[in-house]
Amino acid sequence: SSPQTNFTLAAQGPSTDEHQRYSTGHQAAAIKAYADQHQVEIVRTFADDGLSGLSLNRRVGLQALLAEVLSGATDFDLILVYDVSRWGRFLNPDQSAYYEFLCAEAGYKVEYCAEPFENDGSVASTLLKGLKRVMAAEFSRELSAKVALAHDRLARMGFWQGGPAPYGLRRRSVSPDGQLGLVLESGEFKGVHGHRTLLVPGPDPEVQAVRRVFRLYVRAGMTAVAIARLLNREGILAADGGVWTPVSVTRLLTNSIYIGEMAYHKTRGALGEARTRNPRKAWVRIPGVVAPIVPRSLWKAAQQARAHRSVQFSDEAMLGALERMYATYGKITHQLIRQTPGLPKGPAFVRRFGSLAAAAEAIGKPRIAEPRATRVSVPTEVILERLKALWKREGYLSGSLIDGERGLPASRTLWRRFGSLRELYLLLDYRDFDPEEFTSPVGRARAEAYAIRRARALGEIHKRAKPWSMP
Repeated sequence: SSPQTNFTLAAQGPSTDEHQRYSTGHQAAAIKAYADQHQVEIVRTFADDGLSGLSLNRRVGLQALLAEVLSGATDFDLILVYDVSRWGRFLNPDQSAYYEFLCAEAGYKVEYCAEPFENDGSVASTLLKGLKRVMAAEFSRELSAKVALAHDRLARMGFWQGGPAPYGLRRRSVSPDGQLGLVLESGEFKGVHGHRTLLVPGPDPEVQAVRRVFRLYVRAGMTAVAIARLLNREGILAADGGVWTPVSVTRLLTNSIYIGEMAYHKTRGALGEARTRNPRKAWVRIPGVVAPIVPRSLWKAAQQARAHRSVQFSDEAMLGALERMYATYGKITHQLIRQTPGLPKGPAFVRRFGSLAAAAEAIGKPRIAEPRATRVSVPTEVILERLKALWKREGYLSGSLIDGERGLPASRTLWRRFGSLRELYLLLDYRDFDPEEFTSPVGRARAEAYAIRRARALGEIHKRAKPWSMP
């Protein structure tokens, strides 16, 4: 009987000839012709269309093939592959050889349909396959370098290099002859391959929101947390209709695009490597790529204010503050640290030195503990109310925030009692969905399920939790 086969496909390549050569249609036709010529029946196809060949991640077709081969439960005994590079253009040539070895070790023969040699295990075929794998890896390196140079050149010309536009801005397509095209919203792409994208100011409400954030931060002295809480309370949506967070506000405040200057090459991570941040002196700065939204003086004032507010204390500065505290009060306590303005809180000393006692020992001073106060029994409902008040005041909860708040147990104790911060939010009735969703059947069902979960969690807490012993 004629042997059966399956095959893998992957489309990749920078040029027109490359696209034509490795299009899935071309590979399918070539493999079909090979199968007909050798009287082979094709029973199944494993395809990875348009994905990077640098790693196995997201290569679901190749992963499925390897899984079936290793399981042994297949309806084929022959694997047709277009050419050696279809396993992947891995930087380590042994990786593609390993995947072919797995198939051969499991008893499946591998044949290449577009290679000028037989995959018969001879010295010639082994040498040619090794050379082809090295060439595939070198192709990836050369392509990466060429693409990086092209991106750098286009960025220096003022074109936006991929990704969504920053808040308050939009992308606009432009043809090679400079003709402006459509303004692109989030998720939309330019329709012509040779067109580029420029940044243009977005809707006026977003532009005004950007200017307001800078004024609130510089002139009103508000923190990123307070600004995010204010914008969310007023119903002003962040990018892509999301909510504002301290991180998103900080990113807006530090982005030089709002004075018309684009910073490029902030990170590096070519060829599938984990992305790392480049030093600021390595950034490529391109001024005048878009009309400024905020005055340069206001933007610089925001950077100065941020640098002033985010002072990083050295070990010497923290220990020096403790020495001054001991000289003034004759003791070092968490309460004095909380009451001293401009000083990191107690958890910062714990993270840096291991404990407050260890920090005191580092300066040769004994740490005098706070006098032990009379402890009282506090019901769980009171603790939850205090946590809810802290959450409402700060806009979020964290371990360090809880540890610095008087009248609350240590965060470690809370996690042991409640399970996790997520469960704690559930007990505090934090809802991550809009009340307008209640108008739909799905929204009402979600709200009912949420209420059931919360009631069950509260019941478990009250059933097994003892009162808290608090000073």
